[in-house]
Amino acid sequence: MNAGLIFYFAHRTLRCQNKIEEALRFYGSGIADVKICAKKTDLSSTMARLLRTLPAVFVVGDSPESMPDCAPPLFKILHIPVGRSGEPKGVLRLNGTDKTGYLIESLNQAIVVLPDVPEELSQMLPAAGERLALKFGLTGDFPSDDREPFEEMIENSMKTFNPGV
Repeated sequence: MNAGLIFYFAHRTLRCQNKIEEALRFYGSGIADVKICAKKTDLSSTMARLLRTLPAVFVVGDSPESMPDCAPPLFKILHIPVGRSGEPKGVLRLNGTDKTGYLIESLNQAIVVLPDVPEELSQMLPAAGERLALKFGLTGDFPSDDREPFEEMIENSMKTFNPGV
């Protein structure tokens, strides 16, 4: 599986790209195409171009808050409902220490939304890699002893909208 990479108003592009490529290598995958999105109006068309030929796209965006700036426009473009807090419904959360990423899936494609913070990516990419491996039948494993188990990650994502779960 090759993936695309979009930098949306990101600043630490090389460091983030290196982290993502390192994670993908554990599964025998890599980055096939990199795009820079410096206009808000270009996000939809840039995403569509990559998804025409690639099964997965990583989007790295500036993150002055906990959520990457690219997340709300992506949720809108993809018609993903959001709660009052702005959190998407039915989307897997990728938890970091201070930032949050997301894994958006369709039947045969995936979009991984990540903050422009390389240190946070180290915490999010093992969970994203595990899910992408299951989805696309990839072999390999991300070597990490302290990653959040996939089942717990799904359960924690559900608690965002169903606090009683």
